[in-house]
Amino acid sequence: MEFGRAQESELSGIDFSLPKEPAFNKTVLKGKAVKSPKVYLGCAKWGRTEWVGKIYPPKTKEKDFLQHYVNHYNSIELNATHYKVYGETGTKKWADKAGGKDFKFCPKMYHGVTHRGSLKDKQFITNEFFRGIVGLGEHLGPIFVQVSDTFSPKRKTELFDYLKTLPTDLQFILEVRHPRLVWQ
Repeated sequence: MEFGRAQESELSGIDFSLPKEPAFNKTVLKGKAVKSPKVYLGCAKWGRTEWVGKIYPPKTKEKDFLQHYVNHYNSIELNATHYKVYGETGTKKWADKAGGKDFKFCPKMYHGVTHRGSLKDKQFITNEFFRGIVGLGEHLGPIFVQVSDTFSPKRKTELFDYLKTLPTDLQFILEVRHPRLVWQ
């Protein structure tokens, strides 16, 4: 099975309900509950050819996938930015397709920063990444900082030092994937 993917015939047998709230969350998440939270729902990419004729109209061309995607979802985990540093012009074209909608692009940090060597001395390439995603404008959602599954808890000081260099006016989501997830 491809990660996160099920055969269409299996969908009716999958329980998509959320698990019970862990008791530990009460010690971490303090404050008042939001009465009407805004929920963003999306996928990891819009370029799924198998969606043509299902959620995209029949005969939809790949170049038009995004303009149809924004009619079904209100966010996307933007994996494309993990593999390439895009310029502002390119990301603005994506944002323009979501114009007039409450839609968030959640770009994944470029892998040249997070998966190639140390996080030290990555300010130049990090800044280039930010220069590109600024084109998303009002549609810029949280930025995924995903470190590789070989990035162990022994490197937490390096990680925390890098996180301190990130802009405070943007939202970030950290994903650690190491099998030993004890990051105390």
